[in-house]
Amino acid sequence: MKKKIFVTMLLVCALTSVAVYGAWAQEASVVGVKEGDSFKYSFAVFWSAADPNKIVPQEFADGNNTLSIQFNVTTVGPQMVYMNISNMMRDGTRTFLEVRPLNVLTGYGVDTQYIIISANLSSGDKAYPLSDPDAVKAGAAAESFTIDETVTRTYLGASKTVNHYSEKVTNVTTGNYVNRNAYYDKETGVLMEMTIEQCYSDLEEIYSQQWKIVQFNSASAPPDGTNDGTDGTDSTNLLESWLVPIAIVVVVVVVAVLVAVVLLRRRGKTQVQPPAQTSPQAPV
Repeated sequence: MKKKIFVTMLLVCALTSVAVYGAWAQEASVVGVKEGDSFKYSFAVFWSAADPNKIVPQEFADGNNTLSIQFNVTTVGPQMVYMNISNMMRDGTRTFLEVRPLNVLTGYGVDTQYIIISANLSSGDKAYPLSDPDAVKAGAAAESFTIDETVTRTYLGASKTVNHYSEKVTNVTTGNYVNRNAYYDKETGVLMEMTIEQCYSDLEEIYSQQWKIVQFNSASAPPDGTNDGTDGTDSTNLLESWLVPIAIVVVVVVVAVLVAVVLLRRRGKTQVQPPAQTSPQAPV
């Protein structure tokens, strides 16, 4: 009987450990960046029109003055990433934006859309799976999309596993379309490279943006554009990510064993209690 109780407690302990670890791993895999991470992109815009006499719209001219865009992670949560943004202009000046949020499940965010997706996605998985179409139409959220393939590419001198997404969405009424091609680091969900081409058929204009990562924390691309052989991986944080679930499992095991020992001792004491003594009967 004692053996059965002990085995039962160990089974409960094991199942609890698996459940706790599974819940922890699921939450941890949603956001892959950490507070203090910083990544910078080269940024370029292109505009063309069928009519050579057309004047470049001011918004595109302003975009062409931006040399690079940097995102600094200030706070992270299970689904949320908060970043401040700074733009380096071609004239050497820098502009700063207040902290902007991004929800990696709903795609909600302003000035941060498509910069980060959930970590550890693979081919066939959806980015921003809880995106609301109404929020997308209002420009408040990124649209959900499906990862086409998981491939290996080199960024900042390191071979990285990245998630590739490409899609062309056409308005059947106007003929306007948006063609997006992007690569995201699988481990962190951070954008590595993206090209967005927007065609306005009714205006006979084409506008495109090109983003490419040039720095991630300490890893950066050298001035000549070649790879430098570093990737900015922090081994300390990687170790900490494994220590958390291990500590949880150890605590659960210790508690379960202690409970089992206490129950067995109590049961043992109950079984060895001497029988109650009866009073001797008087002789007849």
